[in-house]
Amino acid sequence: MAIMTDADVQPSLKTRLSHVSEALRRPTTWTLLGLGFSCALPVLLMGGTLSFWLRSHGISLTVIGFVGWVSIVYGLKFLWAPWMDKARIPVLYEWLGQRRSYMLLSQLGVAAGLVLMAVIGPQHLWVFITAMIFLAFSAASQEIAVDAWRVEQTQNEADQALNPAFWAYGWRAGILITDSIILVLSKRVGWPVSYAAIACLLVIGIAATLFARRTEIEAQITAQARTFRELVIDPFVSFFNAHKGTGGLILLTLALYRLPDYLTNMAGTMYADTGIDPDAIAAMRAGVGLWASLIGIAAGGACLLVFGLQRAFILGAVIGPVSNICFSWMAVANGNLGVFAFTLVADNFSNGIAETAWVAFMTRMTGREHTLTHYALMYSVAALTGKILKGFTGMAVDMLTPHLGLFNAYSTFFLSTAVFAIPTVILCLVLRRKGLFAIA
Repeated sequence: MAIMTDADVQPSLKTRLSHVSEALRRPTTWTLLGLGFSCALPVLLMGGTLSFWLRSHGISLTVIGFVGWVSIVYGLKFLWAPWMDKARIPVLYEWLGQRRSYMLLSQLGVAAGLVLMAVIGPQHLWVFITAMIFLAFSAASQEIAVDAWRVEQTQNEADQALNPAFWAYGWRAGILITDSIILVLSKRVGWPVSYAAIACLLVIGIAATLFARRTEIEAQITAQARTFRELVIDPFVSFFNAHKGTGGLILLTLALYRLPDYLTNMAGTMYADTGIDPDAIAAMRAGVGLWASLIGIAAGGACLLVFGLQRAFILGAVIGPVSNICFSWMAVANGNLGVFAFTLVADNFSNGIAETAWVAFMTRMTGREHTLTHYALMYSVAALTGKILKGFTGMAVDMLTPHLGLFNAYSTFFLSTAVFAIPTVILCLVLRRKGLFAIA
């Protein structure tokens, strides 16, 4: 197991910068841009952006919230991750190896799922949801394979900072397309054509997959697991054995860490209800929102390099929910574009830092013997809580509306979601006291 602990000696800043320069010269670092982009494309098309399409068909907030439960599939990655870790795909394995064969197959599945949603449309809601489930499974599988490949490419402190940062830059580029540009496109050519157009962009992820190299760890795997215990039980047991009594604490912290962000899925419907023009939303997201996100990711990588993972992780827990407070303000700002701009800056900057630290933390906690399964377990726990609870967000707003009015209901809801930062910070401090990872 290659998990770093308190016993690891932190290199000097000069050494870290030398490693950064070396990492920037490796093709694998830049490949993460394309892989992050590919992973981002389907996410909002099953969440925040989809809510615009559903709302245009007169579907209620409660139903929209429940439709969001499809993304729970992301939180169930651990159920099939062990098979992806060891089971080989005939023909593709000989050509691409273990990680990349699953990347390619899942990317083709994502493209097919988006096309199916475009053809069916929300007017046939149950069939539409079935297509969404297939898309979610394919998208989650893509993330499993990409995460394993990225973790196995992480060799030092520089990789620990750069790999999640480059992946996040690619991710943000994909989010820009599905969070902003698609709104402009859908206004002119409709939602079905827009979804089909996004499916075509999967060619970028496919190209990155074909360009990527096999990892050294993957090359050392010569035999497949043959029993259920070897395939499923042993990887999970090894996670808890490696962390010596802190495995449960790690998973509990991850379950709460990104929860405030998951519960902002009603932001899209709030934008629509405030009457802000889709072109204005797209322009603001592609302008101040994009720059704030890029700066936030860079700041997250810098924090990891300068302050170390532990301090960066705690900072992310503190700053992440700032966006929820800003959404609360925006809900009662009567569509003020200045408040909207400020909210976008706060949301993208704070989440840029929090997400980079979050990914780096899970990478640090992942053992290399069962890379894919360990990371999928942590991600599943982190995602499952948020994705289950976000199904009730529309209902919560609908229940508050008769008493407070629609926009005060939105405001109260977003403000309440920021409260989850308190137990998260406490858990981070407990992890620090237990000396789970080295203090920079």
